[in-house]
Amino acid sequence: MPGRLRALPVGGKLLYSAFAVATLVGLLVSARLYGVAVGEAGPAVYYAGAAAVAKAPASPAGAAIELAPEDAEPHAFVEQIPERKLLEVTHFHLFTIPVYVLILAHLWLLAKVPPWAQNGGVVAAVLTSALHIAAPWLVRGRPGLAFLMGGSGAAMLLALGGLALGAMIDMWLPNPKPKAGSGVGGAIAAGGAGNVAEKLAELRRMRGGDRSSPE
Repeated sequence: MPGRLRALPVGGKLLYSAFAVATLVGLLVSARLYGVAVGEAGPAVYYAGAAAVAKAPASPAGAAIELAPEDAEPHAFVEQIPERKLLEVTHFHLFTIPVYVLILAHLWLLAKVPPWAQNGGVVAAVLTSALHIAAPWLVRGRPGLAFLMGGSGAAMLLALGGLALGAMIDMWLPNPKPKAGSGVGGAIAAGGAGNVAEKLAELRRMRGGDRSSPE
C-alpha cells in the first residue's frame, strides 16, 4: 500500500484530478456516441450487416393508399460499417485507449489500497479495454456476439472509471503522519541508542589517549 498520491503537492493533485475528470467525461461521451452511431438497429446490423426490418410509414388519417402486395410488406435493409472505417476506428483506439489505461493504472498503483485491489483493478482495466477494442471485429464475424459491444463497453467504463475516481479520491485524503518510533530515528531510539553512545564514548577515550601520549 504505497499511498504516494497523498504526498503529491497541490499542483500535482490538481493536474491528475483534471485528467481523471476528463477521463470520466470522455467515457460517458463515448457511451453516448456509441448509442447514436449504432441507433435502434443494434450492433449486429451496424458491425455485421445483419438484416433489419424497416418500419412501414403510417398513412395519413382518412387517406387509404392501395399498394401492391410486394410493396405493402416491410422491406429488409442492410446498413453495415465499411471495413475501411472500422480499421480507422480500431487504429485510433489502439493508440489512445492503452495510453489511458497506462496512466490510470499507474495512478491506481500509487493509491493507498490493498495489493489485491491494485492487481485486480489493473487486470480489469486491461482485459475490458482489450475486449472492447476487439469486440467490433468479433461481432462483424459473428452477429450472435453483438452483446459483446454493449457489455464490454459498460465493463470498461466501470473499470477505468473506478480507477480514475478511486485515485482522485485517494490523493485528496490527508496523508497520515509517521508513527512515533518509526524510521531511522525510531530505530536508533528503540535499539540503537545504546550502541551509538558506546561508540561515542570509545572515540572520546581514543582521542584522549592520543593527546596524552608523548610525542
